[in-house]
Amino acid sequence: MLDATRLRTPCLFYKIVSADEAATLITDGMNVGVSGFTPSGYPKKTTLALAKAIKAGKKCRINIWSGASVGPEIEETLAEVGGISGRMPYYAASNKTLSRQINTGSVTYIDQHLSHFAQQIDYGFYGDVDVAIVEAAAINADGSIVLGSGVGNTPMLVKHAKKIIVEVNTSIPLTLEGMHDIYICSKPPERTEIPIYHVGDRIGSPYVSCGLDRIPASSNQTLSTMYAI
Repeated sequence: MLDATRLRTPCLFYKIVSADEAATLITDGMNVGVSGFTPSGYPKKTTLALAKAIKAGKKCRINIWSGASVGPEIEETLAEVGGISGRMPYYAASNKTLSRQINTGSVTYIDQHLSHFAQQIDYGFYGDVDVAIVEAAAINADGSIVLGSGVGNTPMLVKHAKKIIVEVNTSIPLTLEGMHDIYICSKPPERTEIPIYHVGDRIGSPYVSCGLDRIPASSNQTLSTMYAI
């Protein structure tokens, strides 16, 4: 269950909604960023709820942006109901429905080097990040996000997202907190070397910056919980 070890300020408890409610924030044509890197640290509940809504008649096809491939709860489930319009920068070929749709041209796919995509998001080459869905171990009192085992392009997606849905996964051990060193490079031509000179150097933050105002407390609340399966 969610408690103060996971939601570290009382106001966050007023933002808790079901995955079905969180999925209503996602509408047709949006660019939706998802956390994680390969099937590690990716959200699950919101996209499953969105697929259920599409199957029930909701008109919604979205572009999915990620750090790498993600699990079937995102790619395969949404592809099966025709919910994916575009995919970047990489996908899991094991998700057969999406693979078939890409090969037939019904889903637009841009395959690119994973390390290039965050900078291109930063420059706005592909438009806005309308919604970012992030799996987290916890949320700090200032709104910063404690990630689990996967990072990928999450910091850049959160930086640019208009709305953020956080899936707090209570099965992620809190002992992971502190392992991350989140660092976003400056844009060229101001970019310098990444200032790591010794094996023990830390240059960023253990958390992904995200103010509480980025997780709105309104009728369209954006915090959905995900419990261990």
